[in-house]
Amino acid sequence: MTVTLCIETSTAYCSLALADQNQMFCRHEKLLRRHNEQVLPMLDDLYREAGIAARDTELIGFGAGPGSFTGVRIAASVAQGIAMASGASVVPMPGSEIVLRSALHASPSSADNRQCWLTVVPSRADAFYLAVYQQTEGSALSLLREDRLHTEAPDWLTELPVPVTELKGLGPRPTWLDANIPFADQTENEMNAIAMIERVREEHANGLSKPAEMALPIYVEGDSPWRKSTTAATPVT
Repeated sequence: MTVTLCIETSTAYCSLALADQNQMFCRHEKLLRRHNEQVLPMLDDLYREAGIAARDTELIGFGAGPGSFTGVRIAASVAQGIAMASGASVVPMPGSEIVLRSALHASPSSADNRQCWLTVVPSRADAFYLAVYQQTEGSALSLLREDRLHTEAPDWLTELPVPVTELKGLGPRPTWLDANIPFADQTENEMNAIAMIERVREEHANGLSKPAEMALPIYVEGDSPWRKSTTAATPVT
């Protein structure tokens, strides 16, 4: 099985996971704004503990945003650097999906077939990225609404396959969002790189990983002078 590294630095947490076969090694610390100082020493410790050389990495997944402007770019640049040195393939992973998979990893009992999840990632002031996922049979995830930046409740909330009262929110609740949408108690998104490993390997197995030069952030329409995201709302399994 592929030697896989996952990197997530878009929140106050710096989360790293390294998998060799079915062995998992991780570093997960709340660093606030010290990611750029600590991420490389943490990676050195991680590889040392696993007894693996960085050049032997075969696959790298990273949190590609949307999220913290600086944090997302730290993950992308580190992923690209290691991938270029090792010849590894990369898998940019949406932040909203990492939010959800991290929550399900932390609390497997919260998984419920057919549950619809509304993920919320803060941007600035009163602006938030919203996305919607639905769990299908076997707890697979299907993307219903990809990340978009909102400053008010979107009209599509009433067009989902379930009423808003049956959604389950993850992340900080925007003041302008329908108060009838139930949210998890934890309002801080704690993204865990361990929750990324299986999904990143699945993407690679399905031929969807990319070369090192494609280790780039996901730019969301309306929130960047760069190109807009062209990610289609395709099933996430």
